[in-house]
Amino acid sequence: MNLLSSLPPPELVADRQDAVPPDWLLDRLLAERLLEALWTARQPTTPAQFFVWSQSRMQPMLPHQLLVCVSESAPSARLSAQVFHLRPVPQALVSQLESPEHGLWLQLMRRWLPGRRALFIDLLGEAPAGVFQTLLDAGFRSVMVHGVPGPGERPEALFLLAGDGWPIDQVQQFELLVPAMHAAWRRARWSSRSPLAPQRMLDLVTPREQQIVEGMRAGLSNEGIAIQLGISMFTVKNHVRKILRKLGASNRAQAVAIAMTRREISEG
Repeated sequence: MNLLSSLPPPELVADRQDAVPPDWLLDRLLAERLLEALWTARQPTTPAQFFVWSQSRMQPMLPHQLLVCVSESAPSARLSAQVFHLRPVPQALVSQLESPEHGLWLQLMRRWLPGRRALFIDLLGEAPAGVFQTLLDAGFRSVMVHGVPGPGERPEALFLLAGDGWPIDQVQQFELLVPAMHAAWRRARWSSRSPLAPQRMLDLVTPREQQIVEGMRAGLSNEGIAIQLGISMFTVKNHVRKILRKLGASNRAQAVAIAMTRREISEG
C-alpha cells in the first residue's frame, strides 16, 4: 500500500496559494533535524561515512534496522546493491537484497515506478510465502522504498528501509531525504574507488578488538561481552575506548557501522 498515493501531485501543491506545510514541519525540532540531515549529506565520501551519516542523521528521524542502497554499477551500468544493518540478518535475506534482479526487487520496482513516490508496504498484509516472506522471517514488519527515476523503466537509484513501521509523517520525511541520500551515496561509492580510500578495518583493529566489535554488533553490554570472552569488564571497557579512537567513532553504534562497512569493502 502506498500511503502517499492519495496526496496531490507536487506541481498541484505548488500552484495552491493557500498551501500550508505539513504539521510535522512546524515542529521546530523535526525541522532542524531535517535541515541538518540535508546539510550534512554532502559530507560522506566513503561508504563507511555514508553509513555513519545514515545512523547519526537519519536514524533519529526514520528509525530502521536495515538500509539497502541500489544504484548503477559502472562500467556495465547494471544495478548493484549494498546492504547495511546493525543487527544480524539471515544470509538468505542478504543474498536476495544484494541481487537487484531478484523477484523481491522486481516486485518493489513494479510498485514504485508508476507513481515514483515514497512507497510504504505493510509486510503483514502481504500474501503468505510471497517474495517478502524472508523479510518477515527476519523480524521486519514494514519496508519503505523510494528512489530517483532513471532512463526507461528502471530507477537510477533506489533505497529501502526495513523496520517496525512508520507513520505517514515519517514516510513524507523519507521522501524529502531521498534526493540528498542519492547524492551522498553516489559520492561515497565513487570516492571509495580511488587509491586514497581509507585503511580497511582489518588493518586497524586487533583480533581481540574484532571480537569486541562483534559483541557490540550483537547488542551485548560490556558485561555481556566480558562473560562471552572470559575477560574482565575493565578490559572490555579499554578495548571499546581504543576501538572508538581507531575508527574515529563517537559512540558504539557508529563504531559498529564503520567496522561493518569497511569489512564489507575489504571482502568485496
